[in-house]
Amino acid sequence: MLYVANVGDTRAVLVSGASLAERLSYDHKASDKFEIERIKRDGGIVMDDRVSGQLAVSRAFGDHALKREGVIAKPHSKKHVIRPSDRFLVIASDGIWDVLDDQEVFKLCRDDHSTKEIA
Repeated sequence: MLYVANVGDTRAVLVSGASLAERLSYDHKASDKFEIERIKRDGGIVMDDRVSGQLAVSRAFGDHALKREGVIAKPHSKKHVIRPSDRFLVIASDGIWDVLDDQEVFKLCRDDHSTKEIA
């Protein structure tokens, strides 16, 4: 069994024998429709895809000054039953995901590269 929990912009993507990447996390961006609704319900505002015009993520452990503006630390969590075909779990922050999508990372892992080459 694999349990994944995240806040913010760290993403977990599973690479298996299937033909598609499987995202096991949720990007908590202030531009997300559901996060905008939650922030507004909590009395905050989103300007320029940022909480109070400052923070690009809507969930974080730090950023205590923005807790009154709707930033929370409640994680998204998912339980995954590990399959024999599961090969890699790629965990990275927005630095990777801003330039590669899930499927591109999947392809890098599926091609016959070493983990050093992938990194």
